[in-house]
Amino acid sequence: MSEITQRDAALVVLEQVMQVARQAAEEALKEDTPFAHGLKSAYYDVLAVALEQAALFELDPAAFGLGGYDPETLLVGHGRVAATA
Repeated sequence: MSEITQRDAALVVLEQVMQVARQAAEEALKEDTPFAHGLKSAYYDVLAVALEQAALFELDPAAFGLGGYDPETLLVGHGRVAATA
């Protein structure tokens, strides 16, 4: 078995952060309070940047827990409406 490198460890950390952010964002969708709206906006920003960067580097979002995920769903109905394609 090979030794884990710092780069491998950093990738594991980032993968875990993205998965936890996605789970927390989905939990925030269940609430309709000003605080939850703020959370959804913050999670949208984090998850949208992650997906943009993945696309830039031609990475599969499924590799870090965001496969098929659309952060725009966090904004629909809360003052910011997702654009339709």
